[in-house]
Amino acid sequence: GSSPESQCAARPPTASPPPPTPSQMSDKPKAKRGPRGRDVLAQALKSQGIEYVFGVVGYPIVEFGFTLQHLGIKYVGMRNEQAASYAAAAVGYLTGRPGCVLVVPGPGAVHALAGMGNASVNGWPLLCIAGSSELGQDGLGAFQEALPPQGGAQMQVQMPYAVCKYVVKAAEGARIPFFVEQAVRYSIMGRPGAAYVEVAGDTLRDEVKAEIYYPPKCADPPFVPALESEIKRSLACLAGAKSPLLIVGKGAAYAGASPELTELVEKAGIPFLPTPMGKGVLPDDHPLC
Repeated sequence: GSSPESQCAARPPTASPPPPTPSQMSDKPKAKRGPRGRDVLAQALKSQGIEYVFGVVGYPIVEFGFTLQHLGIKYVGMRNEQAASYAAAAVGYLTGRPGCVLVVPGPGAVHALAGMGNASVNGWPLLCIAGSSELGQDGLGAFQEALPPQGGAQMQVQMPYAVCKYVVKAAEGARIPFFVEQAVRYSIMGRPGAAYVEVAGDTLRDEVKAEIYYPPKCADPPFVPALESEIKRSLACLAGAKSPLLIVGKGAAYAGASPELTELVEKAGIPFLPTPMGKGVLPDDHPLC
């Protein structure tokens, strides 16, 4: 008989299957990937009318900066988060809608506190978007994680409470649009001020598989006129004054009350004094200034 070696040599080689043709490859269904958290956040800002974002990018918000620009939102890179927060506050002062500051975890969020406090004290709308370490790393000393001296976690999201009207940490990508709308609403309603939304790195990066609802743009605050009884009291007080002096402050500037105050000053002949934040409402070279 033949040896095992000759039997092996007599076997025909096994042919490899041919590679798939392009048409066969295109026939395979491709799974459609949903938006990532950063896509949802950028769209939520755009839906709320945010036009300008100032900030310093770094982990975990680098890709988010590109996403903003892809949607047409103007991103202005700054050298320090404190300056970025002041710039965003200035947008709020000039437009009546919140400017946005984008910051990295830890020191970035700390630097932006000054601008958030400035906005709230002056009554200017501002929105801060802050990145943070991944949810599963809270309290473990992740990169630039702000840890309290006594131990624990979540120190970063606690800091803005002292200077903001609204503070929230978005842990689920599908809920980001709701939180952004609420932040914008709080920043412009009543006495305007700062609002803070924190989003973890994995929330920004991960695909959002749940249904996403984008609330409509928050409407401007309603005009609330003064009570007629209060107006009559003010007129009676003014009529009985011997040497009245009108002090024009930042409330008049924010309300855009220049025409009304000009008419009051010139018809009543009342001298006025502008505060630093009230300058520009009435001209400094006015005879009654």
